[in-house]
Amino acid sequence: MPRASLPQPARSTMKAVLEATSARPGIDGQALLQAAITEAFERVNLLLHAHYADFSPAQQRKIRAVLGVENPIRPSPPRRPATPARDDGQPRFWLPFSGETWSGRGRPPKAFAAWEGTVAHTEWKKHHPNERFPAYPG
Repeated sequence: MPRASLPQPARSTMKAVLEATSARPGIDGQALLQAAITEAFERVNLLLHAHYADFSPAQQRKIRAVLGVENPIRPSPPRRPATPARDDGQPRFWLPFSGETWSGRGRPPKAFAAWEGTVAHTEWKKHHPNERFPAYPG
């Protein structure tokens, strides 16, 4: 079934603008109408660019045909908020004999892994059974 043509309120609005401006001397109705048309076209164009990806491929082809654009309209990718610079964190553990520190995030540094098997670690562990490494003083 063919679609019935929809009423076009834009044309009647444009006629009303022309009639209102023609009654006033000094106002160019055609220039005002052209400015309104240009603004409306820019708004529609912005909306189409913003939501182009939401249309089906067939609708996208029709939009390109109406606008006279051969290449697909590629909206700019959405901007992500800038991620704040991550610091490594405050040191939570340290090795008193070497001064090596570790924040407790990620894999322990090689110095900590090597210290775990030493006699010094075994002696320290006797006095601190619930801790893995010495806490950073501070």
